[in-house]
Amino acid sequence: MTNNPPSTARLRRTLLMLALPTALLASACSTGAAATEQDSLRGQLRELLDRQEIQALVDRLTAAVDEGRFDAFTTIYTADVTAKSPGGEARGREAVIALASRNYSSERHESHYISNVQIDLESDRAAVRANTIFTIFPTVAVAGRMAPEPLFTSGGPYRFEAVRTTEGWRFSRVETQPLWSTGTLPT
Repeated sequence: MTNNPPSTARLRRTLLMLALPTALLASACSTGAAATEQDSLRGQLRELLDRQEIQALVDRLTAAVDEGRFDAFTTIYTADVTAKSPGGEARGREAVIALASRNYSSERHESHYISNVQIDLESDRAAVRANTIFTIFPTVAVAGRMAPEPLFTSGGPYRFEAVRTTEGWRFSRVETQPLWSTGTLPT
């Protein structure tokens, strides 16, 4: 088989086929319609990123509470946050940290299982709702059992208000009101 160089006509057709889509794209980008489409795509991307950051905020809060790492609240809550739970009410990040510290015990484990997170975005604010099941169980396993039985379990909605800050999304309000429980809440 011999290598024949492409004919000039074939080369021109190939170049034209490559140049045409580029020219059409450049033309489309210079119109108002393309700018509007780009703005729409930017808006959709911003919304997806906001939702992901708020979901991560819910996850970080859950992990921080379950692990007793209340210093992490500085990256989760605004300075003027309000919190309301069966364990009490607090206003301000330091008061929320103190409330969580009083309710937490290293003598037992806590697990929050959060699902069905719904995020309603409105510019730089968001209303967030999630379902939670909260379980408290002893740190020491009972002999002959795979894991200790829970001492207390409850379930109900979590409601958050989130705001966009210069450091990213933060919760400005958190509230939980269990709808059901089993066992006895340890003191």
